[in-house]
Amino acid sequence: MNNQSLLFSSASTRTKPLILLLLFVCISLGLMLGCNNEVDRPDSALEEQGRLTSLSMAKSEWNIAIEDAWARPTKAGMMSAAYFTMHNVGSVADSLVQVSSNASKDLQIHLSYMNDGIMVMEEQPFVAIQASEQIPFQPGGYHIMIIQPIKDMEEGDKISLSLYFKSGMIIEETIQVGNPTI
Repeated sequence: MNNQSLLFSSASTRTKPLILLLLFVCISLGLMLGCNNEVDRPDSALEEQGRLTSLSMAKSEWNIAIEDAWARPTKAGMMSAAYFTMHNVGSVADSLVQVSSNASKDLQIHLSYMNDGIMVMEEQPFVAIQASEQIPFQPGGYHIMIIQPIKDMEEGDKISLSLYFKSGMIIEETIQVGNPTI
C-alpha cells in the first residue's frame, strides 16, 4: 500500500508543473485574444465609411432645409411631438440619424402608420432622404417624439431642435410650440 501511495504521490508531483503550465498558457492565450482591440468590419462598412468621408468633404453639396416646424403643446413630463418638412434640395442623399433639443433629454425619430386597422408607432434608427426629395414629418407619419419635456411647452413658446445627419451635417432650428396653420 505504501508503494501505491508513493506512486500516486510522485505522479501527482510530476503532473502539477504540467497542469500549471497548461493553465498559464490557456489564460495567457485567452487574454491575448480577448484584449484584441481591432474590430472586424465587412468591406461594405469600410466602403460606406469612405463614402461618408467623401460626402463630409463636399459640404457645399449639403442643402437640406427644414420648413414649417412646430411642436405640440404639453405639460412637463408628458409626451409631445415635433413636426416639419425636410427637403433635400441638394444633389447628395443623406439620412437623419439623431435629434436633440433643449426641451427634453430624450428625443426619438418615430413613424406612425396603420396596421390592420390599428395605429402603430415605431422608433426609427434613421430617415433616409434622397436628392431632391421632400419628406413630411406630420401627425400620422414621421415625427420627432419629445419624451418627458423638462418644462411645460405652451402655445407660442419656442424650443431648439438640432437635427444630426449621417453626413455630419447638423441643422439647428428654433421652432414654435403650437401649430402655426391653425
